[in-house]
Amino acid sequence: MTGPAGASDTIRLGPRQTLTVLSSAPGALELECEWLPGTPPPTHWHPSQREHFEVLEGELTVVLEGDERLLRAGDVLDVPPRTAHGMWNAGPDRCRATWTVTPAQRTEELFRTMATNPGPRAKLGLLWRFRNELRLGSPRR
Repeated sequence: MTGPAGASDTIRLGPRQTLTVLSSAPGALELECEWLPGTPPPTHWHPSQREHFEVLEGELTVVLEGDERLLRAGDVLDVPPRTAHGMWNAGPDRCRATWTVTPAQRTEELFRTMATNPGPRAKLGLLWRFRNELRLGSPRR
């Protein structure tokens, strides 16, 4: 299954990040992501999901548990559940990577909702509604 009936396979999360849904099933959400040069996003974590990234083109700056690293084409990154992280394109050119979220839970729905550019009050509601998929900050250890 790929996205809700009639939904586009492309999700624009803002002017600098575009997702293409490659496959969407309960076990995994597979995406291709394109980042244009930009600034760091808020640090976040996932309570029970794993993420796997493989950089296809360009450079991806990653902060994982407070440590910054630069990934280039061919590099892979696995982010376990409950691991604070953030990633963005700090380079001059676009970056593309494959991105797999397991299990998928409601992550595609979260991304599609975020793409509607909700206002500040609605964003607070999203944090509660999708609390099983995404939390801001770092988890308590």
